[in-house]
Amino acid sequence: MTQEPAQKIFVKEDNSAKIHCESCGLIKTVYLQNLASLTSVVRIRCACAAVFPVRFEYRKFYRKATNLEGTYQMLFDERDIPEFSQAKKTINCRIENISMHGAGVTVLGRHRIVTQARLILGFTLDNPKRTWIEKTGVVQLVEGPYLGLRFDEPASTDRELGFYLMP
Repeated sequence: MTQEPAQKIFVKEDNSAKIHCESCGLIKTVYLQNLASLTSVVRIRCACAAVFPVRFEYRKFYRKATNLEGTYQMLFDERDIPEFSQAKKTINCRIENISMHGAGVTVLGRHRIVTQARLILGFTLDNPKRTWIEKTGVVQLVEGPYLGLRFDEPASTDRELGFYLMP
C-alpha cells in the first residue's frame, strides 16, 4: 500500500491554520492550541467523510519553490570548505525550495547524510545574471532523498539571493 503524500498546512503566528479538503473543496480554519501533542503527520477527517494526511509547517519566512541544479559536499571540519568552481561542478542535487534561512534539497542518487551533518551547497539561480550561490549549513531533516538544510548565515547577508527570494 503506497502512502498518500501529506498536504502541507502553514500555521500562522496566531496558531491558526486553513485545512483544505481536496475531495469536497471545504476550507476550514482551525486553531492549534496544544502544539507539543501533534505528531509530524496528522490524519484529518472532513465532514464529507474523506480522510487525508496533513503536515503542519511552522515557518517564519517565505519559501520559494524552485527547480535548480546544485552540488553539495559534506563538511567534516571548518577548514574543509572547498572552493566550488562553476566550470568543475558536478550536479548531484536539485534545490526544490529556498528561503532566507534554508533550502529543501533532493539528492540525486544514494547518500549517507544524517540529521546535524554539515554541508556546503552550491547552485546557480535562474535569474537573468545566472548568479552562483554557495551556502554552508546544517541538515535539519532527512526524508529519503529529501534534505532540509538550515543555512549558517541568513540570505539577508547575500544581496543577490535576497532579491531572488522577493515574492
